Amino acid sequence: MKVGEAITSAGGARANEDRVGHRGTLAWVIDGATDLYDDTVLPADSDVQWLVDRIGERLTEAGLDEYRGPAAALLTSIADYVAREQAALPFPASRVPPACSIAVCVDQGTGYDLARIGDATAVVDGAHPTVLSTGYFDRREAAAVATNEREADRVIAAMHQRRLHTMTSGDVESVFSGHPNRRLRPHTAAGEWMHTDCILLCTDGFARLVTDYGLYRSWAQVIPDARDRGLHYLEKLIRDAEDEPDSGGGRFKRADDIAALLLTAN
Repeated sequence: MKVGEAITSAGGARANEDRVGHRGTLAWVIDGATDLYDDTVLPADSDVQWLVDRIGERLTEAGLDEYRGPAAALLTSIADYVAREQAALPFPASRVPPACSIAVCVDQGTGYDLARIGDATAVVDGAHPTVLSTGYFDRREAAAVATNEREADRVIAAMHQRRLHTMTSGDVESVFSGHPNRRLRPHTAAGEWMHTDCILLCTDGFARLVTDYGLYRSWAQVIPDARDRGLHYLEKLIRDAEDEPDSGGGRFKRADDIAALLLTAN
């Protein structure tokens, strides 16, 4: 595969918790979930920064080693590694571990294998168009925002409960984490490069083009502008929309971190 444009930027004053990367046979985006604590116990500026950086390191190593196995199996093995690292540090059993969403593409040579966990998105454009995405997390967030809880303790407790549910319940979706009782729910797709024009991987901050702001009616409309005008052009559309007075409806965060990259056949 050939990596085209890749972008990532913070959605506010806080450090960017999204990551974009590509090495060897792998390309990926990672969306760090907002930390649930004001302090940090892992050796980084925040627990989630530790998580996304460890994942990025493992993906880099696997890509340089020319990993060509299933994308879902790779993510499962990295979750096992993260769990071992957290236990060794050690990470308090009473604390909710950091979490993230991931989309990864494995170059298999003549074909590719895709997997996503959480609310990252993978879009395939070509003879067999495919979209790996979900509205599960958006619906949960909108429902939580709508409750308009006014007591901080209750808000935090509800956030902890939702996070643990998506780590351990075995529901139709999950987040990625090293929780000792994690139950990952990867969603996958595969295809041949000869039938594929391009693949877009992005985090939910970038997906707001379609999901929140309606700047495009579908991903099929996004892809031509991603290829012809570039990802930075689309990023500016998102940031301009975030500046609108009513842009925060249904979301905890008015502006979000962004990561996206475009892949084509080499």
